Amino acid sequence: MVTRYNESVEMIGHFIRGKVQPCRFKWNDHVYHISSVSSQWESREGAYPLFHYVVRTSGEDVYELHFDTSDLTWTLDFHYSRNS
Repeated sequence: MVTRYNESVEMIGHFIRGKVQPCRFKWNDHVYHISSVSSQWESREGAYPLFHYVVRTSGEDVYELHFDTSDLTWTLDFHYSRNS
């Protein structure tokens, strides 16, 4: 099941050799620890790049998030779950 959220989250990540490595995010007063990044890509919104990430959390859930460089915010776009 795919659920679209489009909600702001707080992210902690590392900058490694000019790239962002997301580590954990806070959403709805819960902290989600990222165990892996399964894919990432860049898109544009006008002059500003958006950096997209599909991540797996320690609870085995999968989320799609993006970092907006125009205002330096993170957004939770989708949650992919096995539950219907």
